[in-house]
Order: sequence, then C-alpha cells, then structure tokens
Amino acid sequence: MSTIILHHYDYSPFSEKIRLIFGLKGLDWRSVIVPAINPKPKLMPLTGGYRFTPVMQIGADIYCDTRLIARELERRFPTPPLFTSLAEQGLAGVVEAWAERDLFWPLARYISGINAERTEPGLNADRAALRGKPEPSLARLQQVARDSLGQALGEIRRVDQMLGDGRAFLLGGKHPGLADLAVYHGLWFLDALPIRCGTALDLYPAIRAWMGRVAALGHGRESPFTAEQALDAAAAAYPDPLLASADGAAPAPGSLVEVRPEGYVTEPVTGELIRADAGRISLRRIHPAVGEVMVHLPRQGYVLRPAGHGGHTLATAMEDPVGEEACR
Repeated sequence: MSTIILHHYDYSPFSEKIRLIFGLKGLDWRSVIVPAINPKPKLMPLTGGYRFTPVMQIGADIYCDTRLIARELERRFPTPPLFTSLAEQGLAGVVEAWAERDLFWPLARYISGINAERTEPGLNADRAALRGKPEPSLARLQQVARDSLGQALGEIRRVDQMLGDGRAFLLGGKHPGLADLAVYHGLWFLDALPIRCGTALDLYPAIRAWMGRVAALGHGRESPFTAEQALDAAAAAYPDPLLASADGAAPAPGSLVEVRPEGYVTEPVTGELIRADAGRISLRRIHPAVGEVMVHLPRQGYVLRPAGHGGHTLATAMEDPVGEEACR
C-alpha cells in the first residue's frame, strides 16, 4: 500500500481531526506543510483547484474534505475503529454534522476576531474572498467575535451536557471515536492561535478532562515530506482501480463535470466523472506535473454539474492546471 501523505498546516483545526485519526489507528504518515492561504501552486496539480485544508494523498488518489478522508481511513485501516456499529456510525455522522457547523463556526469567528491583529497577513482577506466578500475591517472582525462568543458558549454547554453522566467519551464507549474527534478539533482551535481563547472552557472541567483523553491519542508516526516529493509520488503511481458508476442524479460516467463546495466562491474541480454515489464523487484528471490522478470529494455539501461550455475539450480541461491562476 502506498504511503499516506497529508497536506496540512499546524494550526488547521480540521487537520487536527485527521492527525488524531492517525494517532487512534497508529499510522505512519508523511507531512507536507501547505500555505494557509492562496496561492498553493504545489497542491493544485494534485487537486485540480480544491484549495481547502487538509488534503490526503495515497499514491495518485487524492482525498478532499475530512468527512471523506475519515471514512477512507476507516475503510483502509478498520482497526481500531472510528465506530463500532452501524448505529454508532449513524450517530457519529449526526454529531459530526452538528459539531462542524453549529459548534465550529461560532468558535472560529470568535477566535479569528480576537486574533485579527495577530494572524498571518492576508488571512482575513483570503477567508472573506472564499465567501465572495471584501476584506472586513478590524472593527467588524472584533464585533463578530463578541457576537459569536455567546453562540459558541451555548454549544460548549451542550458538549458539557453530553459528558454530564460521567462518561469518558461522547457516545458512551470505552474508546474515542469519530464523534469525539469531530467535536474536539473546534475546541482545540481555542488555543491554536497566538492569543489563546481557552478560558472559555474554564468553567467546564469535564470538557477539559475529556479533551485530555482525546489528545492522548497523539498523531501517529509523522515524517516530514516536501511538496516536490508528494508530486513525484503521484507521478510514480496510478489511481486505484474504480468501477465506473453513477446514480440517477448524476451525469453519466465519462462525462466532463465540475464539482465545487456549496456556499463558497472557488474554482471548480473539473474532470472526467468516474463514480458518483451517495457517499462520494470521483473524478479522473490529468496534469503535466503528475500524470493521471483520481480526485475524491464527498457528495454531501458539494455541487456536481456538467462542465460549462467554454470551448474546453475533455483533454484540455483535464490537462490545464485548473485553479492555479484563479486561486492567486
């Protein structure tokens, strides 16, 4: 089996979710540090324009979005498991959806606003552009932070309630699972930036103790890797064989399609549709730097459509370094 490569950066909360899965499963992996903001010229040949963090690479298969990455890791490395039954898998998915929307985004707005003067230059403008908005003023960011704190505290209390019967982990098991990791990474972000905001948890000793148990998973066995090495690894491999199929809501396999995340203004990922089912979308792409790759994205939260009619043929659309100019 090819080496796991994670394209991430240290203070990325969603990357922390995947790093902890590596720890839970005791995995070896290679670490490629990517910029937190565009441009990301060494990543675009692999993803075809997908610019969010993290991205997991195994050979010439490229996995986008932590929901899909987590489930791919579970498929490839089922022991120890992220969930122990179908019922727990369903519950974990519900908790994950709540945690990465209702809990995470108020926390992120609060933390980012408090750190607005200390964050990486260009970060606030970059994140606003993702939503098609102009760069916010410092006063605006600080006001949003104040507004978001109350929302975040309400969701933090909900986590405390989930631990209220003394259980060690959120779904009552003896070991942490996907639900724990999905909730944890937003709370971890409280102390990830220069101005630490973790005092929001001072009134919740049960949450602090639970976070300690989750953090004890560690990050597995990490080795540094360069972006150039990751490109070479993709060029030396072929995507895993995948049976072409598509459900009735998708274009036919072999169609030239584009996929973009809902709610964001980003360059679409364009390629040949190989598979589209309830869980994922898989596109075949060709880029001069890496040859043929398969880009996998979740079905949930992404829009799949036939590619626009701008004069592209299948070959030119797949060979263009899609997104490199648009993401600058």
